[in-house]
Amino acid sequence: MPEINVSQQNHILSLEIDRPAAKNAINQSMYQALADAIEGSQDNKEVRAILLHAQGNVFTSGNDMQDFLAISNGAQDDHAGRFIKALISNKKPVVAVVEGPAIGIGTTLLQFCDFVFISPHAFFKTPFAQLGLCPEFASSQYLSRLIGIRKAKAMLMLGETMTAEEALTLGFVSGLSHNPMEDANSCLEQLTKLPPSAMQISKAMLVNFEVKDLIECVDAENKQLFQLLTQPEAREAISAFLEKRPANFSQF
Repeated sequence: MPEINVSQQNHILSLEIDRPAAKNAINQSMYQALADAIEGSQDNKEVRAILLHAQGNVFTSGNDMQDFLAISNGAQDDHAGRFIKALISNKKPVVAVVEGPAIGIGTTLLQFCDFVFISPHAFFKTPFAQLGLCPEFASSQYLSRLIGIRKAKAMLMLGETMTAEEALTLGFVSGLSHNPMEDANSCLEQLTKLPPSAMQISKAMLVNFEVKDLIECVDAENKQLFQLLTQPEAREAISAFLEKRPANFSQF
């Protein structure tokens, strides 16, 4: 059974995260499916907008920890970086729906969605430092621009949660309601009825000036993150998470 459900209807490409047994944690095969779908949509005139959402009450619990452990032991990240670069470079408008926790990449990928609609049950957390890691996917640059430097530092350095209400107040999301999918569908209906060339050019004018810098930032962050993954601190943090015990950093 696919863990990313891809469908297309009414000029909308729907990408649904569907791995509830793992709290929608995203692994390499899921990143590959997401990247393939986004890249494949770019020259498809039947796709005028992209919907990103999740099955169940968790948007995503973040990167699959078994993948992190594999990378710490020498495996390659073949698709996560490719996915986020595809999302950053994507020329079609992206609408996201978040109805529960968005952890790690669940938060960082939303930076590059054009419209984000959430429920009161949504919250956002980037526990990179707690895992012995560093910010990912241009969040070291971009998150502070979206929500302010103080909140970005609290999230990226201390792992502080951003609540649904904070996300709306700080401008991280477009709307907060008890039926975010209905809001998203309304937005998508408007997007698909507008002239597609004008829509894509408008988006390009808003974001293209920074795409190159963001991709360079992703590469620089990934270099640091993958280096940290091989260090004892990250190995201890990841092992503690998988073993459901407190991490012990006293020896470092």
